Amino acid sequence: MEQSMFDTLLALPLFQGLSRSDLTRILESTHLDFETVTAENYIVQQDALCTDVTFVLEGRVESVTYAADRSWYVVETLNVPTVIGVETLYGIHRTQQRSVRALTTTRLLRVDKRTIAALTGYFEVFRINVLNLLSATIARQRQPMWQPARHSLEGRIVQFLRTHTSYPAGRKLFHISQHTLGDYLGEDYRYVSKALHKLQRGGLIELQRTCIIVPSFEKLLQAKL
Repeated sequence: MEQSMFDTLLALPLFQGLSRSDLTRILESTHLDFETVTAENYIVQQDALCTDVTFVLEGRVESVTYAADRSWYVVETLNVPTVIGVETLYGIHRTQQRSVRALTTTRLLRVDKRTIAALTGYFEVFRINVLNLLSATIARQRQPMWQPARHSLEGRIVQFLRTHTSYPAGRKLFHISQHTLGDYLGEDYRYVSKALHKLQRGGLIELQRTCIIVPSFEKLLQAKL
């Protein structure tokens, strides 16, 4: 395997801490499925059964997460390298929580469930990495729900957007109508519209028809609202 690929694998959350000799043994003794996906093709589909962990090694990808009733959805650009599917590989709910598609030609590594179980049992570092990744995912999901309540409508909108993102930074697109957003917040859509336009005048969001564009989510979170 080329040196750059070695370095990329060792930088992934589940392989961090493994020695090069350990990684060489894994590559020689297990079946790892390397794959190339071209632009606009889906890597995983929301609600599909999760049967493996997918590592995005190179390229540009975005996630698309739909509400349960499919009435609105969120698009987020993901940092690469990244891992998909660890939190849904085991347990009662074993379906993908979001769709991920390639924006450019993308290189992947897919590791099936049986191989993940074998590596977890054989390498203590790998087992710790799995636990760390699951713990970080749970903490990231719980934290927004326990933040102090925002009293202004603008602040409540930002808090709603935050609870529906996987990572609180970067560019986000919320394809949601003002009526639907108002229903979630328990507010008349006319007040929601005024609050959104105030955020737009502050340079924090951009409004398009049934779409709220957040160019920099970290900037939005830092705003005093």
